[in-house]
Amino acid sequence: MEPISRRRALQLGGLGLAGVLAGGLGLAWQGSRGARFDAAVGAELSEPSVLASSGGELALALTAAEGDLPVAGGRARVLGFNGGLPGPTLRVRPGDRIRVTLRNRLSEPTNLHLHGLHVSPAGNGDNPFLRIEPGQDFDYEYRLPDTHPSGVYWYHPHHHHLVADQIFGGLYGAIIVDDIDPVPVTRERVLVISDLTLDNAGRIAPASIMDRMVGREGNLVLVNGLLRPTMTAAPGTLERWRIVNACVSRYLRLRLDGQQLRLLGLDSGRFTEPRPVQEFVLAGGNRADLLVSAMAGSGQLLALPVDRGAMGMMG
Repeated sequence: MEPISRRRALQLGGLGLAGVLAGGLGLAWQGSRGARFDAAVGAELSEPSVLASSGGELALALTAAEGDLPVAGGRARVLGFNGGLPGPTLRVRPGDRIRVTLRNRLSEPTNLHLHGLHVSPAGNGDNPFLRIEPGQDFDYEYRLPDTHPSGVYWYHPHHHHLVADQIFGGLYGAIIVDDIDPVPVTRERVLVISDLTLDNAGRIAPASIMDRMVGREGNLVLVNGLLRPTMTAAPGTLERWRIVNACVSRYLRLRLDGQQLRLLGLDSGRFTEPRPVQEFVLAGGNRADLLVSAMAGSGQLLALPVDRGAMGMMG
């Protein structure tokens, strides 16, 4: 890529058909199949809205519904929480109470799972056996321990037999548990990576028999619902990226040349000291907490192929 001025250090492309992220950051999917949906690329990276706790509590409503939602620079008939793909980012602290009213406006049952959080599965807590029928509202309540690990988590439906289709359709969002002692950075970003396949009418394409057998990998790989977005950052700044792999089957081997990367931790684990890395792998549902030291120039965040074995797919 061409050199970039000191005022523009980062570009975020996007996973999927291509992408860019730090220093001229870009997320580029290598070898992805062509998508029939008329997507737009290169938009400025935007992030989901943030709902943060206050006074030790976060109270919110999440509406799960199908709609014509913004996807990859256009509009498509997909699923979403509160009209977005991803849904809002929930930001809490250890010891907080989380109260969620889940409003099911889908045509099928659903429920809610707070992936990775150390909360009770009993009653109206993180209970995967709950069945919220179409048109029904349900009040969840969770309590985070005072010793809860900080880091990045996520939420999504977990109704048995419907999990993969509802996540693939667009029902997911990030959760951040803040540090008691914040890590000093210039700024933070939340990057939710997902994939989907749309038909010519802009609807979620049905899963094939092969998809059901070996795992479904979408033709479009998105960052916060965008295809190959761009972003900028000043050289010499330090950013913290919270990355969620919300793909149901796709593994992500992420690499960002031209920038300095240090991994704070994976999932709910935190290293004693940040680890310098050149690349790292996230399976579906995995998360990464990453420090990015912006360097002058441009670059792409690449999602490189991962061989999942004879019965798996290779992106």
